[in-house]
Amino acid sequence: MVEIHVAVADAAEADGLLARLAALFERSAVSFDRARNEVRVCSEWESRSVVAVIDAVQSWLAADGVGSAKLSIGERSYTMSGPTLLPHEDRAAAAGRAA
Repeated sequence: MVEIHVAVADAAEADGLLARLAALFERSAVSFDRARNEVRVCSEWESRSVVAVIDAVQSWLAADGVGSAKLSIGERSYTMSGPTLLPHEDRAAAAGRAA
């Protein structure tokens, strides 16, 4: 059994992540702890890979515009950051360097 926790700054941000993790795990394994502002998964580890969980959290950060979230898997914790958007001028300069 593994426990996965994703701390969110605002409870309103949790819906998209809940949906993504419910698609990976049985719905009954996914919950939201309002007292701690954490999305929680309690499941058999063999059911999903770490990569799938990280991908779900990363896609949620990007899609919902969330800046960062703390991901805990078992005893280990990681801070995941959402994409950083550059101002229009910086994007144009970065595109010029890539060409």
